[in-house]
Parts: sequence; C-alpha cells; structure tokens
Amino acid sequence: MTKARGFALAVLSLSMLAASQQASAVSAAGGLRAGTLGLGGEVTFGLTDRLNLRVPFNTFSYNYDTEEDGIDYEGDLKLRSFGAQIDVHPFKGSFYLSAGLFSNGNKLDLLASDPSGEEVYEVGDGEYRSSTSDPLAIRGKLDFKSTAPYLGLGWGNAIQGDSNFYFRFELGAYFQGAGKVAATASGTAVDVNSGESFDVNGSSTEAMVFQQNLEEERQDLESDIGDYKIYPAISFGLGYRFKF
Repeated sequence: MTKARGFALAVLSLSMLAASQQASAVSAAGGLRAGTLGLGGEVTFGLTDRLNLRVPFNTFSYNYDTEEDGIDYEGDLKLRSFGAQIDVHPFKGSFYLSAGLFSNGNKLDLLASDPSGEEVYEVGDGEYRSSTSDPLAIRGKLDFKSTAPYLGLGWGNAIQGDSNFYFRFELGAYFQGAGKVAATASGTAVDVNSGESFDVNGSSTEAMVFQQNLEEERQDLESDIGDYKIYPAISFGLGYRFKF
C-alpha cells in the first residue's frame, strides 16, 4: 500500500468514526463538476462542522490524432472515475483539505491504419507500409491501476453557507501509477527496404522481426507515458444545498 493510499484511507476511517458520533441532522448538497478528470457530478454530506463526505463521478470521451515514435495514430481517450472524498475544513470556513479513493477507468485506445498503402510506419527499427489487399492495422491500449488515491485542497464549502447555491474550486493529485501499454497488429505489411509482403501474425522470418519491432515500439510507448504516474486534477463545482 502506498503512503498516499494509506493516508487517504486513514482520513476516510477517522471521518466515518466522527460521523457515527454526530447526533445532529445531516445536511446535503448536490452539484455539477468539470475539470481535468472530465465532466460529472457530486453529492456532498455534512458529517460535522469541519468534515464533509463527497461522492464524485467523472466521465469524458475525446477523439484526436497523435504521432508517437514515427506512427500516426487515431486516439480514443476515455475518462471514467468514481470515488469518495473527505473534505476537512480546519477553520470551519471555505478552505479545505481533501483525501479520497477512486475507482479508475481511464484508458486510451490507439489505432494506426492506412488502406491506401502510402504511409510509412516506423515500427521499432523497421519501416513498413500497409498492403492494399489486406490492410495493416496497429493498435495500442493504455490502462492504469483500477484504484487511485487522491489528495487535494480547495476553496468552497458545499454544506455551510448563507445561500442555497455553492461554488467550489479544487487543486489535487490523482495517484494512478504507471500506465501499462499493450500493442497488437493485424493484416499484411510490406517491408519498405526489401519489398517483401507478409502476414504480421504469421511464422515467416519477416513476421518474427516485425513482432520484435512491435514489442520495441510498445516499450517505447510505455516509457513515454512513465512520467504520468501522478495526474494533475483541477476541478470546478457548482451546486445546490439541501437542509434537512
């Protein structure tokens, strides 16, 4: 267990204990949120005058073109996360510290395919074109750990305030760990240097060299995303307070 996850779980446990000893009525709020984790909503429950429990979810999809190590990909980014956060308001005011744990469904799918056979793919140490009769397709998939601890700080108290509406701004870090990349290919490729065409999943010498180059490409991609173990989280929230 990482220090970040241990701290987040400790804060959640302490807050639940405090909530069990709170005899007063519970206030709640619901709102919309937007930020680097996507778009979504959140529900907040007042536990004590200094502790709020927040349950956020985020979702977002984005298609774009990108170039990685000499290959032009079509990217399909999907952000999916759901979690629980404890907001600690040490001064009973707007400022708060937050810790939480998220179910992490963020992933990225990549596809490179050129049925025309005109584009040259630099795969590892080799250069290849696609066959026009059986187009070459190279696919990459980036996944992260299924759970991610979260730490942050912000301004805005969803529970306490004179108005029924609240605004919140938050800065934090999403500890998603190192991403894992999978790379696969299908179809028929043409070696640019030799002119030989081959099934990329076949048993020929050319196919085995291609698979070695594809594994080198996968390792390069995984190395490129190694700096994203900590994902910056910036979010804005706007919602409505309910009093019971």
